[in-house]
Amino acid sequence: MNNKLTIQQPGPLVPRKGNAFSRWLGRSVLGVMGWKLDGEFPNLSRFVACVAPHTSNWDFVIGLATVFALGLKVSFLGKHSLFIGPFGWWLRHMGGIAVDRRASHGVVQQVCERIAAEPTILAVAPEGTRKKVKRWKTGFLNIARNSDIPVLLIYFDYKHKVIGFGPLHKIGDDIDAEMAKIRAFYANIYARHPEKA
Repeated sequence: MNNKLTIQQPGPLVPRKGNAFSRWLGRSVLGVMGWKLDGEFPNLSRFVACVAPHTSNWDFVIGLATVFALGLKVSFLGKHSLFIGPFGWWLRHMGGIAVDRRASHGVVQQVCERIAAEPTILAVAPEGTRKKVKRWKTGFLNIARNSDIPVLLIYFDYKHKVIGFGPLHKIGDDIDAEMAKIRAFYANIYARHPEKA
């Protein structure tokens, strides 16, 4: 079984989590499934990871294996109502950030405050669903701009079985223009279900 990664382990500034076993497990899962990593993972303590295209539940499996393989501490957003009891504890342990959409100061500000308080890799699927959508959600761009952190473009290319780390984007004030550039980057990436991309 070839489970060697084609990317170096992240640098010292990157938030880390896990141990030798979880890294081995992640590498093994990727190796058994035939996936490889490509690109350069930035040595930064805070950024938004835009992960696309998202058309299948397998994206979660591949993403989690990648997080384990690289020993990353990653955060993601979830409705506050999910963070209750044992399941809520597990979600927080896995990096979940409970957001209350009813709050007067809004989700973007809640997340920006979290990012300011501690090193954070915030992973988002801009589609917000596995179904085909015409418009991607722009909240992650506002979070990046307001927090003055870049967006790393990460892709799952099912045709070539590559998890790729693309360019870092500094987000300007024209959110529509920024989104157009990001959508163009993903235009030729092969999703598991291309008809949904």
